[in-house]
Amino acid sequence: MRKLAAWIVCLTAALGMLYWWYAVDGRMPADADFPLDIAELRRLSGSLPGDLPREVRYEKVTAFAFPGAMIAAGDGWATQEMPVYAYQLIYPDRTGMIDSAMTRDLAKPDFMVPYFDSAAQGRVAAALERASFILITHEHSDHSGGVLQHPRLRALLPALRLTRVQMDHPHYMEPAAAPEGSFAGYRPLSYERAAAIAPGVVAVAAPGHTPGSQMVYVRLADGRELLFLGDVSWKHGNIERQRERPRFVTDWLIGEDRHAVFGQLRTLHQLAQREPAIRQVPGHDGDVVAELTAAGFLTPGFIRIGNQ
Repeated sequence: MRKLAAWIVCLTAALGMLYWWYAVDGRMPADADFPLDIAELRRLSGSLPGDLPREVRYEKVTAFAFPGAMIAAGDGWATQEMPVYAYQLIYPDRTGMIDSAMTRDLAKPDFMVPYFDSAAQGRVAAALERASFILITHEHSDHSGGVLQHPRLRALLPALRLTRVQMDHPHYMEPAAAPEGSFAGYRPLSYERAAAIAPGVVAVAAPGHTPGSQMVYVRLADGRELLFLGDVSWKHGNIERQRERPRFVTDWLIGEDRHAVFGQLRTLHQLAQREPAIRQVPGHDGDVVAELTAAGFLTPGFIRIGNQ
């Protein structure tokens, strides 16, 4: 009996250590870092001629239902909503897009998807056809699927700004997939640290969550600033507490570079303290979107501009 008891104690301790390592440990590496030059982003945002965007609108197309323990290491197992958004930048005479949400066939109910708003995705699909530029924050299908599986994908290519790195990692987009030959002759966006995309809009390379992850800095015509994080951070709490996703998510489910993401979380945390006027928009935080909506930074519902 003593041997059995000792075996049970050892097994329990081993399992406890494994649980701590894969589900709880969220220690920030001391050398984690991510360079982010806000002065340069501001300079680039004004480097292209033309009017700056006057507002940012959004559509909430669907949502995942994830346990909190998947969102931040060490959190409990109560379910949290993970909304899926697409964003529309409104200029006086045109529009731009950040992310494209996902189509109904990608939002499978058996993968923790409580609902899908077909009308909202229809508005996103129509807005993609009218957009003068389309940026995708990263490869995952809940951000890229609305583009990749758009019925008129070839017509979107002149506006689509997929990066070279995103194009080089199509397996990160699965199960979304474009029809074979759709990108024949396509020239992807290629840049190092940051690139001006349109007046007031700057793409910022942030590999880690996926190889092609990027943030999008937006400066509005009235001077207000937004930083769309993609899935560098799913929720504001990841930044506020500097808590990464747990290893069972980053290592087994996503294949994420944890060290790189920790550096980004540290930099974003410092940015929030140093530049609170720059409003950060995590990838799936309904509370932040509601707060920014109430403050007038975001507006629900896509619209047409002029004769679009």
